[in-house]
Amino acid sequence: MAKRPKPDPATEQEREEKLQQGMQAVILELERLLAEQISARVNIETRWMEDLRQLHGIYEPNIQGALENDSERSKVFVNLTRPKTLAWEARLTDLLFPADDRNWGIQPTPVPDLDDAARNAVAQIEQAEVQIKELVEQNNAMADQQADPEQADPDAARQQEVAAQMAELEKQLVPLKKAFADAQRILDQAKRRAELMQREIDDQLTETNYAAVARDVIGDACRLGSGIIKGPVTMRAKRGSWQPVVGEDGAPIAGQYVLERAPDPRPGCRRVHPINWFPDMSAACMEECEFTFERHPVNKMRLRKMTREMGFRENVVREILRDSPRHESAISNNNLNDMRLIEMDAPNAALLPDRYIVWEYHGALSVEQIATVLRAIGKDDEAEEIEREDDTLAERRVVLYFCQGRLLKIAPDYPLDSGESLYSWFPFERGEATMLAAIGVPRLMRQVQSMFNSSIRMMMDNGGLSAGPQIIVDKSQVEPEDGNWKLRPRKVWIRKGSDVSPQGQGPFQVVNIPVNLQQLMVIVDFALKMIDEVVSMPLIAQGEQGAHVTQTSSGMSMLFNSANVIFRRVVKNWDDDITSPFITRFFDWNMQFSDKEAIKGDMQTEARGTSVLLVREIQSQQLMAITDKWSTHPVIGPAIRVYETLRMTLQAMAINPGDVLVEPDEFEARVKQMAESQPQSPEEIRAAAQIEVATITAETRRSEGELQREIAEMNRQTEILKLIQKDGVDMAKVQAMLDSMKMRTDSDERKLAAEIAVEDRNAARAEAMGREPTGSGGAISAGTVAA
Repeated sequence: MAKRPKPDPATEQEREEKLQQGMQAVILELERLLAEQISARVNIETRWMEDLRQLHGIYEPNIQGALENDSERSKVFVNLTRPKTLAWEARLTDLLFPADDRNWGIQPTPVPDLDDAARNAVAQIEQAEVQIKELVEQNNAMADQQADPEQADPDAARQQEVAAQMAELEKQLVPLKKAFADAQRILDQAKRRAELMQREIDDQLTETNYAAVARDVIGDACRLGSGIIKGPVTMRAKRGSWQPVVGEDGAPIAGQYVLERAPDPRPGCRRVHPINWFPDMSAACMEECEFTFERHPVNKMRLRKMTREMGFRENVVREILRDSPRHESAISNNNLNDMRLIEMDAPNAALLPDRYIVWEYHGALSVEQIATVLRAIGKDDEAEEIEREDDTLAERRVVLYFCQGRLLKIAPDYPLDSGESLYSWFPFERGEATMLAAIGVPRLMRQVQSMFNSSIRMMMDNGGLSAGPQIIVDKSQVEPEDGNWKLRPRKVWIRKGSDVSPQGQGPFQVVNIPVNLQQLMVIVDFALKMIDEVVSMPLIAQGEQGAHVTQTSSGMSMLFNSANVIFRRVVKNWDDDITSPFITRFFDWNMQFSDKEAIKGDMQTEARGTSVLLVREIQSQQLMAITDKWSTHPVIGPAIRVYETLRMTLQAMAINPGDVLVEPDEFEARVKQMAESQPQSPEEIRAAAQIEVATITAETRRSEGELQREIAEMNRQTEILKLIQKDGVDMAKVQAMLDSMKMRTDSDERKLAAEIAVEDRNAARAEAMGREPTGSGGAISAGTVAA
């Protein structure tokens, strides 16, 4: 294989300088746009720092300073924000990412159209069959008329006409049935392709660890109000394989192997921290977002790695590494340093060293900017063509990286032909003016947390102040032996004079401070109640029953399902803002780049967070009822899809169906084998159904009989109570009367049983002697031997 000639270094350097000069104006314009976004979100970043301090149980600097200046005041911070925030994270993660099911699906879009076509074909086929049936009946009637000698001869022409109509309808049925079969085949193929696409995307998400990335995004949204996920980003993974070392003669050397890595680009995703994401601050949602900036604060090692993985311009990176990070880089690190100080809870902790800030821009460029870029890379003809067209409707989106005013990389084409942004934004509580104005759990409960802390500090201050009495000392009468006026046990005091203090008081007077803990606890309890209200996280949703006491499992299930209602709005936000656009972009990536033709087709994504996952508890109970009662019903049972019902029941019970159930093909084979080993005729099936119906009827009647007996017992007890109230009968006498009646009844039953035994024995003796039993004349007369 011939080697390609190496490019001329002088030519490459000249082209690089020309590109950097041409891009300088573009980068300056982007830096100006970026500065506007940074300035517009200063207050939002300040709020984020407040929320993080609250999450970590740290007072604001002004409050902390006031408390530090007064050594006698309590400084306690009872952190209720963290458990409530973690409870929201855990609940949303459990709902959106169950271990045995996906919160998304792929469905073929032609399904409704194909179903309509199939239904139309079936309707036409049924109509033609009805007409054929009518013509057959007419033909049979005419044949019967012809066979009857008393009837007049039928019209032969009419009979031929009927036969011709039947033949025509039969001919029309052929293309209709073929069209129906073709539509059904296309439908099956579309469903098969959708299943393969779903499996492919599921495999890609598993490799990129989508569930773990999404958990971090949910955590960001619960803490700061916004979570951002980016994807699909092409991961230039290199899969390695061990190959034998080849010698100079071309033969492999025994025992020597080398690891060779070949690039295998696959789509992936990653979480973007909100503090490093700078969207269009004038946009209230992603549909309105015209551009985004992402900040990558990197050290030298990370910058070198990004250069290798992302294909940055090596000469530019070398120049940047020779320089120190610029001053604006240090300014951009301010909020990162604030986060570091908060998490370390150390005001004097070492700050982050200055980092190189790599900015990643996703958005559109103007016609002038595009022409500048094209001329910079030597494409003058394309630049002139774009300037001639100057179509304001055309949008040319690009992805470019720059650092310290220098271009690192510009993608020749946007990653997706669909033009969709690679970022998805998940708001916990959506804002109205701008995206990053969304708020999380700490901001929702900020005021109530402050009220709770204030009441706790008052309790602690009151408790400390009232723990011991206040001592009033008359210094004219005593003085401490050691010269220290501070009280302590077994301290010695020296009397100074013989003067008596006013009103007969001694040198010491004790005053107790009132204890107001009970009154302050009312404020604490009120704050605790308000916290549950403002964050919409009742105790029942955290696994505690709270004030809703119920003794039945169904009652607990109803309470838990009612508590799920508060999560549906947030889960719906995830479905709309993350699942649908994110999975759609993975579908677009596979349609654009995958070489697997079997997975491609006209499909659509389906977000199933609210429709499937939130009703899991209700589904579990309903599916158990269906499996228990309906599957064995003689009439309803044949309509139930047994295998699908079992699979859905296991999923609702959080059990992986693959660990319990066999494959559908094996299940069908086993059912077929059982049916063949136990053949049943239609009469046997009908008889079994009748027996089942009779059994159900008998069970119903027995239940009705038991109900009637319970009603009779209740009426009897009611009459006894009326008797007691009306005639003043003593309850003991009533009970004695009932006991006597029961004894007589038991005695009569024993007598009857004995008589039946005697009658049976006498009847056996009479039959043995060949005589007819005449009976004894008692309650049962069937056993006395006739004389």
